[in-house]
Amino acid sequence: MRKLAGGTCVFLLVAASVHLDLWHSRDGQFNRRDVLGRRSDDGGVGTLPMGAAAGHAYSMPMASPSRSMYYAMQANPQLLKSDQGFLEEFEAAPWLLPPRTPLLPYAGTHDFDGLLKLRSRPAGTQTKTITILLFNKAYGVMAQNSIYSLVKHGGVRNYVALTWFQEDFEACLDLNLPCADVSDMLVEPLITNTKRLQHDFIVMSWIKPAVVLRALHKGYAVMSADTDVAYTVKPVWESYMELIYRNDADGAWQAEAPLNSGHFVLLPTAPAIRFAKAWSGSAAQNVKALVSEQKGLPDFGGSHFVTCRTPCKCYKHKLQLMEQNRREQVAVFAAFYPGFFMYTQTGCTVGSEEWVPDIDPCDWSVLFLHPICVSGASTKESIMRRSGFWFVDSEGCASHPDSASQVPACHPLHWRQPQVEVRHYSCCSFDLALVHGKMPLAVAALRGGLVGDDAWRLLLASKEKVCWPDDPKLLARLSP
Repeated sequence: MRKLAGGTCVFLLVAASVHLDLWHSRDGQFNRRDVLGRRSDDGGVGTLPMGAAAGHAYSMPMASPSRSMYYAMQANPQLLKSDQGFLEEFEAAPWLLPPRTPLLPYAGTHDFDGLLKLRSRPAGTQTKTITILLFNKAYGVMAQNSIYSLVKHGGVRNYVALTWFQEDFEACLDLNLPCADVSDMLVEPLITNTKRLQHDFIVMSWIKPAVVLRALHKGYAVMSADTDVAYTVKPVWESYMELIYRNDADGAWQAEAPLNSGHFVLLPTAPAIRFAKAWSGSAAQNVKALVSEQKGLPDFGGSHFVTCRTPCKCYKHKLQLMEQNRREQVAVFAAFYPGFFMYTQTGCTVGSEEWVPDIDPCDWSVLFLHPICVSGASTKESIMRRSGFWFVDSEGCASHPDSASQVPACHPLHWRQPQVEVRHYSCCSFDLALVHGKMPLAVAALRGGLVGDDAWRLLLASKEKVCWPDDPKLLARLSP
């Protein structure tokens, strides 16, 4: 795949084949030769850009994890010890390894702080970043679909899975995830661990602000991601960091009313920490009122955070907060529309199986699919299937004989349906999501530190009244 002058995209094509992962043995080692295909008009497998065949700097090849390698491991478990490539091959699906494989680098580390140190990676301007996922066994298959695409497509290697029930912790261990028990961060005891009442769900929701605050205090940039999310082939952390950088913000969130706590990134800045402290600190009173962590967010709008969906609005907030000497007290959060919004122009229809749009995974605005306004794992799975964001073979999931929890472990769906990920790997380019192209000159100037009247004049030049100063005297003085 190459770009010609003018941005025209030309594909270099490889021979078609329905067999996606051929292996040959050399000196006792297994080596992959990927033969990939792109779906043709008749629904079969045709051709695919050569650039997608090998994956990218952040993603894994479409044929990974390899079915041939899986069966070789089943026939000879000692291969795990003799060939490091086996652990790497199943990084996006560690549940395909024997339960509680001791060779994994995080095996045996289950305290939250220990996993932070072990799993942290640099991203953008941040030297320490971590991704937190809340895991429970009931959503185990959904979590596998999310983690599979998060790692394989989105290049995220720094996630930790957090649990608070023993049965969830055991299931997490059996799936070979980097698991931490954070039950000590529950704001109050749960009523029951069998029938999870409304009170329990509210209490569990407030784990998220608590762990985010703890990581921020330790200097980590934090991504919090629900597991009912599936990802396109775009670098997740890098996309977030560029969006935050261009808007000179303290974090970025999926937009809702005002924000959706299902997916966000916070930097360890003073305003972001102040917000997280207030958010987490409100847990006790909100639990009494049966208010979830997301429903509690509007209470802090204005006093602890402001949101903006465009760069000019973000810089307006920044300038106003600076003039009020409040920039270190109030966080600026860049908010982005969910990936399906450009296809529905609404927030909730994606939660209806009859209204699922045909989402282009190559669209730069689509980083992930997060069905909202709907509950239940089966309904969310159906929506993801219809939109082409379901990647594990949930029809063939089965627990491993050695699994103490008997949690189902799923094969990749592409083993049985080779075309299932072809659309995701057939893009003309695999650039960042959430941002597109170069920064406008005005954004570059504002990002470079332009302040005062010159900055306000640039915002006036945007022609967007929501970006103009609120002070009528300032507006009159600067207007031509």
